Amino acid sequence: MNITFRDAQSGPELTRFITFPWKIYRGDHFWVPPLISSRRDQLNPEKNPFWKANERGLWTAYRGSELVGTIGAFYPRMNDPDGIGTFGFFEVVDDPKCAAALLETAANWLRACGAKVMRGPYNPSTSDECGVLVEGFNTRPAILTAHTPPYYPRLLDAAGFSMQNQMVARLYSIPNGLRRVEEGLPPRLLKIAETAAERDDLKVRRVDMAKWEQEIETAWQLYNASLAPLPGYVPIPIDEFRVMAASFRLILDPDMALLAEVRGRPVGFALALPDYNEALQAANGKLFPLGLVRLWLRSRHLRRSSFKILVIHPEYQGRGVEAVLIRSVGQAILDRGFRELDLSLTGDENVKSNRFQEHLGVKVYRRYRIYQKEV
Repeated sequence: MNITFRDAQSGPELTRFITFPWKIYRGDHFWVPPLISSRRDQLNPEKNPFWKANERGLWTAYRGSELVGTIGAFYPRMNDPDGIGTFGFFEVVDDPKCAAALLETAANWLRACGAKVMRGPYNPSTSDECGVLVEGFNTRPAILTAHTPPYYPRLLDAAGFSMQNQMVARLYSIPNGLRRVEEGLPPRLLKIAETAAERDDLKVRRVDMAKWEQEIETAWQLYNASLAPLPGYVPIPIDEFRVMAASFRLILDPDMALLAEVRGRPVGFALALPDYNEALQAANGKLFPLGLVRLWLRSRHLRRSSFKILVIHPEYQGRGVEAVLIRSVGQAILDRGFRELDLSLTGDENVKSNRFQEHLGVKVYRRYRIYQKEV
């Protein structure tokens, strides 16, 4: 039976586009349903600044009357000099023909836009959920990370895609009885932190919630400056960074969001978040009528914290600032009684960060892959 496609930019088809994953992940106890309202806002051009800079196509795929898949394709309004277009929201039944038809539809649209390469998945940007899971299917994803079925890599391989990059998430189980972060850090790292903390010109402070906009701009500048040396890094626009920050503002603990300054100049930023994915599972995508209550009840007993950001300005890397921030955030995590620490995500291209995490002895528990194909 032929596969047919419908535009899913708005109306009832957009609703089907958003809610289709519930079919794919039925019975998967590790999937975390997104809040339908948040997903709708993410796809709303009036609420997500990503759409100001990017054209898009959104499609639902049908086999007869049965909805069998979704996909989106995205291309910069200012043509990418490398001709890189992206795809995302790729969800499909376990059928190579359906998957190939979805991917070809997105590829044709991107080719018409001028793209030479199709890369993804990104939902929809590099700062959102991204990648296809290739390891760790029997684990729960941390906040702001993806979860996909085991058959997606096979479908992408069959459609002629190849790996462009890999990213990993690491998980540390906090030993019972550990109360002081010094007892859990490697001696060498602890020594570096102690030495750096003795410097008169280094100060670590909490993010000032009363100066939110100013603090977010500082964090954004540090984020882009710190990651700029990585191969292929594309800076995040300030508007997109603000939206990302706003999404976790209500759950942010200022003791786990720290800025490091040297002689008053911001040089490093660290952020850990309570892993609200544990609570979101109970809401099942809806806040009303009972989802909000379930979310609140689960959020009171979260076991995991997720260390999301540790960035140091290139001029100050290797001077102990990283160690001081890790020690400070780590102690806050212990003080709040978390039993697990997730570190996610780190790409293969970030060699320094991967080596640093390996030195800490934190084991990989989830591995993701970004795919690409010439179009």
